[in-house]
Amino acid sequence: MQIVQFLINMSMNSYNEILHFLNLDSIYYSRSTLGGCDWGIGLPEFEGTSMFHIATSGSCLVEINDNSIELKAGDLVFISRACGHNVIGSKDAEIHDLFSLPVQQIGEHYETLEINPEVKEKTTLLCGVVKISHPAGEMLLSEMPDLIHVKQEQHMFGDMMGEIVRLVLREASGEYIGGETVITRLADVLLIQAIRSWVEDIGDDECRWLSALKDRKIGKAMLAIHNSPEINWTIESLGKEVGLSRTAFSNRFNELVGETVMSYLTKWRMNLAQMRIKSGEIVNLDFVESLGYKSESAFRRTFRKTLGLNVSEIKKMNASII
Repeated sequence: MQIVQFLINMSMNSYNEILHFLNLDSIYYSRSTLGGCDWGIGLPEFEGTSMFHIATSGSCLVEINDNSIELKAGDLVFISRACGHNVIGSKDAEIHDLFSLPVQQIGEHYETLEINPEVKEKTTLLCGVVKISHPAGEMLLSEMPDLIHVKQEQHMFGDMMGEIVRLVLREASGEYIGGETVITRLADVLLIQAIRSWVEDIGDDECRWLSALKDRKIGKAMLAIHNSPEINWTIESLGKEVGLSRTAFSNRFNELVGETVMSYLTKWRMNLAQMRIKSGEIVNLDFVESLGYKSESAFRRTFRKTLGLNVSEIKKMNASII
């Protein structure tokens, strides 16, 4: 399952103007019903992924990197990079590895877990492992903190987000037709919301890529690259696109983005190519022309030089994961 969210083009003076592509490839979702406080779950590192936990009722602690965060009903915690951590009912609880616990497989990407079902007071969690595969999403992740904690009262859309959490709880409380699909898609909405909340709150000096995108001139050039990677962009043509001379544009781009225009263009194209190859697209002349290359051989050389792997190696790695 893949959800593509476009947060598009508003005024040119806020983060909301930026075109975000957030591809959430759902790898694993779990609904856990946990009685009392005498339980602890140890979650391993899932390489190359992000994770989240949503408390739909009760409360728990999330222990990560020597920090302990209390997660209350309606709260969400997003772990941007693969990192082992614990979710516990209390500090004294014994921790058990996730894979040693009696989970029930409901669907290909969805399972349930019950601990201490006889205890009346329960904590209900929706947990997920996702991969954000689009280059824009990966660039965001590279500058995000390891953990984002969004409390219920901090939701950007207030009551609306609370309603989504309640819908998740409703679906999680019974065996409704299509419940797995509804829960995972609602969870994706909440996850995207957590990322948007972080984008809204950060300062210009905390995320260089977003800060560059916010710039009226350089942001416009970056969006031109993102939206039309097939065009034979040059420093001159991009400078003309945003109303700057070649030298002024090149210097300003280097200063704000931290790399040259052509380096950024190449990396964007190659990361986009990698995502498309992993999704099953065939590398042929039409494919490479859609990324601004006139021959397969030129594309393949650049792909190998930029990413350190050739196309066939990417395909093999992706097949082994599947």
